[in-house]
Amino acid sequence: MSKPFVPYIPPESDVPEFTFKAILVGIIITIVMGAANAYLGLFVGMTVSATIPSLVFALVILKAFKGTILEINMSKNIGVAGEALAAGIIFTFPALIVINSITGGSAGWDEMMSMERLLIMVAIALIGGLFGILFTIPLRKVFIQDLDLPYPEGVAAAEVLKVMEKRGRGMNYIIIAAGIGAFMKFAAESGLSLWKERVETVFPRGRIRFFGGVNVSPALLGVGYIIGFKISLIVFAGGILGWVIAIPLVGLIKGWPAGDPIGAIYTIWFDETKWIGIGAVLTGGMFTLWKLRKTLLQSIKQTLSGKKKDESAPAPLRTERDFRVSMVYLVIIGLGVLGLYLYVTGFEPVASPVLTIIMVIATFVFTAVAGYLAGIVGSSNNPISSVTITTLVITALLLMGLDAIGFAHLGISLGMTATILVAAVVCCSAAIAGDSMQELKTAQILGATPIRIQWGRFIGVIVGAVSIPIIVALLAKAYGIGTPSLPSPQAVIMGSTVHAIFNGDFNIIMLAIGVVLAVVLIIMKLPVMAVAIGIYLPFTLTTPIFLGGVIGLLTERFIARKVRLFDTKGLPEKDVEARINSTKEEVYNKGLLFAAGLVAGEAIMGVVVAVIIIVGGPGVFAFFSDPSMIPGLLAFIYLMGLILYLVIRDHLGELSGGQTMAVIKGMFRK
Repeated sequence: MSKPFVPYIPPESDVPEFTFKAILVGIIITIVMGAANAYLGLFVGMTVSATIPSLVFALVILKAFKGTILEINMSKNIGVAGEALAAGIIFTFPALIVINSITGGSAGWDEMMSMERLLIMVAIALIGGLFGILFTIPLRKVFIQDLDLPYPEGVAAAEVLKVMEKRGRGMNYIIIAAGIGAFMKFAAESGLSLWKERVETVFPRGRIRFFGGVNVSPALLGVGYIIGFKISLIVFAGGILGWVIAIPLVGLIKGWPAGDPIGAIYTIWFDETKWIGIGAVLTGGMFTLWKLRKTLLQSIKQTLSGKKKDESAPAPLRTERDFRVSMVYLVIIGLGVLGLYLYVTGFEPVASPVLTIIMVIATFVFTAVAGYLAGIVGSSNNPISSVTITTLVITALLLMGLDAIGFAHLGISLGMTATILVAAVVCCSAAIAGDSMQELKTAQILGATPIRIQWGRFIGVIVGAVSIPIIVALLAKAYGIGTPSLPSPQAVIMGSTVHAIFNGDFNIIMLAIGVVLAVVLIIMKLPVMAVAIGIYLPFTLTTPIFLGGVIGLLTERFIARKVRLFDTKGLPEKDVEARINSTKEEVYNKGLLFAAGLVAGEAIMGVVVAVIIIVGGPGVFAFFSDPSMIPGLLAFIYLMGLILYLVIRDHLGELSGGQTMAVIKGMFRK
């Protein structure tokens, strides 16, 4: 029987949490992180997780005003909404400008700065953000308590806060790791340009080409350690399926695109095998929801009714109190969506209600999917873009079907715009949902109050929904969308995908293969979502996650063998196992602090680099225009060895040379 979970702040204690100073600091962080990530996302196609940077900013400011650990957590909880909404907005709205460009100015938007379009962006971001919070409330107990998913960033944030509060030896691990993570991020291409962030190559074998690579990211190494070997192995297996098996096969059958071999690999991934991952994610998400349907429905009914399962039971503990989700709130938001879509579609009487229904259903489904995936690989690696593309596909096909049978009359131009606006709500909702589940995991560990965390999320979403569209519109006006100054890769993907679907250039075969693959994995009782995300993500991201899991496995086996051989002589087997498990947990926690520091250091430096790019432009500190991959790879390998050594060094120091070799040999025996 497992031990009951005990939070850092017990439920009986009620320390200051949802205070004015915590809210004010959180609002400032929301705007700053939202602005930095909006630019970074439009420039390089990805955002930096705001969890750890927001935590550090809140810690620095609130410690000066004697803020409690829960006040610091509240400011961070509000602040991360900016980064999540930034992702939702920059992945979708600029796609309307891309579509307009592809069609020669005959479809979509030509700019974003008009008051009408700013208000549409604010409304969409607000609706998506609110749905993202409301739909995760009934999922909290299922995903965080019942399933006990790892939620790596949420766990890392909680451990950093606890160590900061205690200021014990663990602080050294965090500081050292944060310094390493920050240096490696700044030394890479976006900073000093001493080495490439991705080490990748192609191995030709006749007409077949095999791809291998790794992103030399300390943060991803840390994520792999946190989520553990089993999950990281499954994600990596998905990467093998997608990149080592599927891409060579497609290249062999269809032929390789001309040009750079690595570029050809990525072209096939983007045009072909990415759709396998999307199909698998969609099918796996649906299956996961179906498998959990009874628990989810029970939780939803309880949340909407606001009643306890047992009316005679005592009031819930402070750490179990959730915001009451009234059906009235959902109906009001739904009517707002209907009115917005009526306006956008020129009051088309059939398409607008259909769009609203699609949006609400897709938002709930993909909010749950995003919350689940965030629990496996973290918010930073959550495939929000695949969720959005799936929504684009479903919405576009339904609208085309309605047009084909004469029930709606949107046409291609208005249909593409409406499709993007549906996907924008879902994208914002899914991004907020993943972050919300991470925050609720941190709250569980620290002993924060869920309802207060949820109120903080509402504040962050409102602030982000108002500020980020203005920032994105200003950036688009200053630099242009899809230009060398602001490439907007995700928006280009979304816009190109919608245009391809409405013009009949849609890769339905690969999507179907992904669906079939997911069904096979389900029949074999394998974790389909973890495999699917591995297929979809670039292989260079799954590799460091896997290596982080390997480090965790090696430390675990070293400790287990050392304790069994030298620390438990004469003890009964039951006591031996108890000692091994206790020691492994202690060592894992040391590694957890180091991993959290790596995530923190890289994330904070990512924000600093974003500010440098905004102020001075890209490459302002660059030493080399075309850096080598070798220095980064060597630094990454050294970091792996350093983590392994630092985590086990106390136990290593207790052994002689011969004993150490005996332990190492025993690590690889059953």
